[in-house]
Amino acid sequence: MSSKYEIPEATPNGIKIGNRVTGWSGAVKQFDGPRFDSRPSEGLRWLACIMDAEASGWVDLNVKKELTLWRWLVATVFINEERDRNGTIDIPNESGGVDTAVIYSGKKGDLSIYPGPLRFSLANHVESIAIEKYGVEKGSKMALRMYQDMVIADPGDGFRMSPFGREGLEMLHDDYIGMIKTSGTPEMPVMH
Repeated sequence: MSSKYEIPEATPNGIKIGNRVTGWSGAVKQFDGPRFDSRPSEGLRWLACIMDAEASGWVDLNVKKELTLWRWLVATVFINEERDRNGTIDIPNESGGVDTAVIYSGKKGDLSIYPGPLRFSLANHVESIAIEKYGVEKGSKMALRMYQDMVIADPGDGFRMSPFGREGLEMLHDDYIGMIKTSGTPEMPVMH
């Protein structure tokens, strides 16, 4: 069976795909953008390469890089579970096309959810609050521990949300739905 997709491989210098190598810092940065949003399996393979490289001593991840990876993992696992539970919906976009969104169905209603905004929300509601309250060093480590506690490695099913993680993300989404119902949809943040 032939596939367009080549399996990534961990090397001392980075992730090798075919003849191309992406350095470790560049590989981690991919988890902050949309590269794996529609291809979570590819992202999980890259994540496995990074973890293999760390175990082999080829890369030493600082807390900031670990936060990026764990934030992506939490968002991906939650979105995958919600897709399996509730399905997807096509939403018209501003370009005249459609985007496929996962449906979150909670106590206060339904909401279309996407990986990028969920990662942004996690950074805002977990990392920023911890850093604001405890300072950069301690707050970052606390946020990382929270992310690690939000998912469980299940030998039979890969990663899944922990009860703590599910409760936290359901609360986040239900509060957002409640805010929309009482105040309307918030304006998009302006990027400067």
